[in-house]
Amino acid sequence: MIQIPKDLLNHHTHIRLRLSDMYAVLIDKKRPFSCDDTLQTAHCLELVLTGSIEVRYGSSVLHLQAGDIQFRRRGNYQIFPSDDYTSLLIFMENEFVDYFLESHVPVIRYEKFCADMPPFTFKTTEFINANIKQVIQHILHPQEYSRCIVKFAAHQTLLQILAGDRTNTFVAFLKYLVSEKKVDLAYFMEANFNRQLSIPDMAKLTGRSVSAFKKEFTERFHTTPVKWQINRRLEYAEYQLKKSCDPVSLVAYSSGFENISHFSKVYKQKFGVSPKDTRDEEEVVF
Repeated sequence: MIQIPKDLLNHHTHIRLRLSDMYAVLIDKKRPFSCDDTLQTAHCLELVLTGSIEVRYGSSVLHLQAGDIQFRRRGNYQIFPSDDYTSLLIFMENEFVDYFLESHVPVIRYEKFCADMPPFTFKTTEFINANIKQVIQHILHPQEYSRCIVKFAAHQTLLQILAGDRTNTFVAFLKYLVSEKKVDLAYFMEANFNRQLSIPDMAKLTGRSVSAFKKEFTERFHTTPVKWQINRRLEYAEYQLKKSCDPVSLVAYSSGFENISHFSKVYKQKFGVSPKDTRDEEEVVF
């Protein structure tokens, strides 16, 4: 699993925007990223420059080409770019979205949205393309006011998108996004599955009572929080055993298991082999 934007910042040219926890990242095709398990920890506005990318979210599969724009709320995605894929990614928090809406958008009524609603996709315009060219130059060659300029360009791009959205569905979604006080369960669990949190802790951190947390969790995932958490930790551990050289004990701890014996027992129950056997099998392959 990779986390974005964190895992992109060490490999791709980027700029942190002025007075906010925002990043603009330029994806270079010489340094591709592809992952079937991506945790996006901030909302993202993506502008595809060249090539294509396939984005999977739940049961939705979206194909983006050069000239496409997509807004993705924070959450868990599968991302598969083409070899010639490049893009501009602008990551933002609720605070920026809220400020944008307060500054530019009148009060509107909106209906409740589905928590698993797929990302919004739009087409670029000449105005947005001109903005993108300026943004790229300021990322590659930052000057004194570059961070402010890129942030204003994000404002302008969102305004252009809203201007072409005659149904007001996207702006209604943005308003819902920043007004929703409860933390999305899927995002929270993916971000915290390896932390030592009790059910009361999880309920409190997601803005729910214990009973409401359990009920909503079971309805959405068709299992209990504890069973989901153990299964997710085991999946992560298996991935690490196959892809990393970390000792089995370190894999267990990083996956959220505090007891090695318990980890080995539940791992073998799920996969039919011990953690050590999984590591040995991978070494034989290579």
